[in-house]
Amino acid sequence: MTNRRIFTTLVTLAFLYIASPLLFPVVMGGVMAVLIYPLLLRLEGKRLSTPFASVLLTFAVTVVFILPTSFLLFFTLKAAFQQLQMFKASHVPGEGLAFFDSILNSSRVQGFMKSVTEYLPLTVDELNSTFRDIAGGIGSKLTEFLGGVISYLPGLTLALIIMILSIYFWLVDGRRLLYFVRRNSIFSPNQTEKLLRTLESICRSVILAALLAGFAQALVELGACFLTGTPNAVLIGLCVFIASFIPIVGASPITLGVAIEQLFEPGRQSQGIALLIVAFVIGGIDNAVRPLFLRGSTNLHPLLAFVAALGGLQVLGFLGVFLGPIIAALFVATIQVVSEVD
Repeated sequence: MTNRRIFTTLVTLAFLYIASPLLFPVVMGGVMAVLIYPLLLRLEGKRLSTPFASVLLTFAVTVVFILPTSFLLFFTLKAAFQQLQMFKASHVPGEGLAFFDSILNSSRVQGFMKSVTEYLPLTVDELNSTFRDIAGGIGSKLTEFLGGVISYLPGLTLALIIMILSIYFWLVDGRRLLYFVRRNSIFSPNQTEKLLRTLESICRSVILAALLAGFAQALVELGACFLTGTPNAVLIGLCVFIASFIPIVGASPITLGVAIEQLFEPGRQSQGIALLIVAFVIGGIDNAVRPLFLRGSTNLHPLLAFVAALGGLQVLGFLGVFLGPIIAALFVATIQVVSEVD
């Protein structure tokens, strides 16, 4: 028995090692399959075979959601990368940053820095130079990060194909896997059912909450930018949509940054104030929409959700923004189940 377990463990580890580059797209395909599983049941109720219904649903979710989202993500990253490259190319330490010059040279900021220099052994010019260098450094780091993401696009394309195929096979054979899990679970039947129900609820709530909250925030910011005549409105809206997936921080750096930029542009103070108000409204939208869809699922502490999303982003790439909170919520649910008396 011991030798059998050792052999099984070694074979399992070898398989996971070989499949590790594509394991997470397969898992994400499973998450998407959970989302559309109720539609599969409806189609089966209309006497469509499971394979045919799975093909229809996989094709629909690919055309309606996966491909448009992927193209938007690609063009957003490409446009942001080009903008940051222009920013980096125009940056000369201590000079050449028109946007930051307009902020730093404003009377309010100059008055604030003069008051600061009374308590620090620095001059106003030294503070100006320091802030410009910091801004240039941040722009350079963001450019390098986006360049690295774009360089991984061939691998992301393969992962996308694997995820689409996985959706189909999860829909066709998912019930067999559930039967296998129920038979071989290390938990009691009641605990196993509770974990499976929790996992299903987590997948639906996390994905739907993230997508709908992001769409609502991007739509509001896009409309505000169009109404105020802010340049690059579409790019800003797309960046808000992508950034909204990060818990706690969300799209606030983008919306507030755009508002502050317009606020210090000559003759655009009223537009800047309007965008600043919209930035706070967008924060309120995020706080209102997410709890609406997360209700009834395992509630994650905001710090845990933040760490899980950023950790997932670093370890798993963009898919980790979704999978990180799901794994964290499943971890919390497992701890709760284990600690309960069956």
